[in-house]
Parts: sequence; C-alpha cells; structure tokens
Amino acid sequence: MTKIRFQLAPKPTKAEKTAQGKSGFVPVGTRWILERSNAWMERSKSLVKNFEPTFSHATTKINLCLMRLMLKRLAYI
Repeated sequence: MTKIRFQLAPKPTKAEKTAQGKSGFVPVGTRWILERSNAWMERSKSLVKNFEPTFSHATTKINLCLMRLMLKRLAYI
C-alpha cells in the first residue's frame, strides 16, 4: 500500500481577505475539492461504516459511489 502525499493550500489570513475585498468564508481551491468529495461520499450509506474485508473492496465501493454521483448529475442535465 502506498501513501498519497499532497500539499494543501494555506488558508488566507484576515489581512489577505480584506486586501481582496472579501469577508467571512472564502473557499481555498484544493481544500474545497477534498472537503466536497468527502461530503459526497459520506452520503452513501454503504460507506458510513467500513465493514469491507480488504482494501480492494473498499476502493471499489468508493468508485461505485462516485459513479453513482456522476450518473445522478448527468440525469439532471
């Protein structure tokens, strides 16, 4: 099994937000993508508890969950 390494973009400081003319919540590119993906996968009831015996079964469940999400989005187009 290999570890996935990536760098998260730093959160903007209050000074950077005011310089951009923004206030409150400002989504950061990389963080926003990861957080939304995790939230979509958590909606799938089969992924709420990890009862899968092997890593390959778990990754297959995640792939099926994402395919289901894509099909739902295509149905609304």
